[in-house]
Amino acid sequence: MAKANGISKKLLAKKDVNFFAEFTANAAKAARMLGYGVAVGVLVVFVVLAFIVAFFIRNTIIKGQIRDLENLLASPEYATLEQDYAVLTEQLNEMTNYYFALSQMRKTVDQIDAAPTDLPDVIAKCIPSDSYISSYEISNSALSLNGYSFTYYSPVDMVNMLNDKGVFASRATITTTRCELESESSVDKILEGDTGEPINNYYAFSISGLLVGNVHISVSRYVDNAEQATVLGGVDTIDVRAGDSYTINGISNFTYAGVSYTLSRVMVGGVQVEEGSFNEILAADQYVDVGRGDTEIKLYYVPVTAEAQAEG
Repeated sequence: MAKANGISKKLLAKKDVNFFAEFTANAAKAARMLGYGVAVGVLVVFVVLAFIVAFFIRNTIIKGQIRDLENLLASPEYATLEQDYAVLTEQLNEMTNYYFALSQMRKTVDQIDAAPTDLPDVIAKCIPSDSYISSYEISNSALSLNGYSFTYYSPVDMVNMLNDKGVFASRATITTTRCELESESSVDKILEGDTGEPINNYYAFSISGLLVGNVHISVSRYVDNAEQATVLGGVDTIDVRAGDSYTINGISNFTYAGVSYTLSRVMVGGVQVEEGSFNEILAADQYVDVGRGDTEIKLYYVPVTAEAQAEG
C-alpha cells in the first residue's frame, strides 16, 4: 500500500513538474508574441505619425504657395489681366480680319492668268475651210468661240484640230444648231454662191472649253457659328494644272490662336458636301478632287470641348 502510494506521489510530482515547465514555456512564448505585437504597434504608430507630419508639412507648403499666388494675382501687374485679355482678343480678331481681306485680294490677283499670246493665231489655223468665226472670248483659263459652218460636223473637226495643238485641257463643249438664211443678213452675203443665190441652210455653232493651264483652288476656314461665321486665318490659294487631281491634307482638326477645332462641314463652290462624303473626308483627314475650274472651298469648324480633349 505504501509502495502504491509512493508511486502515486512520484507520478503526481512529475506531472506537476511537467505542467509548470509547459506553463513556463507558454508564458515565455506569450511574452515574446506580446513583444512582437508591441513592436509592430509602435512601428505602425510611427509610420502613421510620419505620414501625418508629411501631410501637415505638404499642406503648409501648399497653403503658402496659394497665399503667394493670391498675392501675385492681387498685385497691380495682374489687376488688369482679364481686361488686357479682352483687348488682345479684340486686336487678334481685327488683325485676323485684316489678314483675311489681304489674302482675299491676293487670291483675286492669283486667279488672273494671262492667256497665251499666240492663241488667236492657233485658232485661225484650225478653222475649217467651210466655216468662219464670228466672235471669240478668252477669259482667265477658258476659251469660247461662236461661228457658222456649212456642215454639221465642221465644229467637231475644229475642236479636234485645237486638241491636236494642245489648246484644251479637257473635252470642250460643242453646240450646233441649224439656221435659216435671212435675205438681208450679212451672213447671206458672205455665203452667196457663184450664182448670186444664198445657200439654203447653214449651221451656227458655239465651242467652249478649259484651256491648258492652271486652275485656282481657294481654301478658307471659319468658326461654324449660326449668328456670324468668324474667320480662322487667311485664304490659301492652290494652283493646280487643269484636269489634275489635288489633295488638301490635315483638315479634320485645326488649331488657331491656341484654340483647337474640329471640322463640322465643308462647302465647295457654294454647295455643302453631303453627309456621306463629309464622313469620308473626316475619316481620311483630307479632301481630294480634280481641278475643273477655279473653285472656292470653305471649311467650317467647331471648338473642341474639354471633355473631348480629355477623351482624346
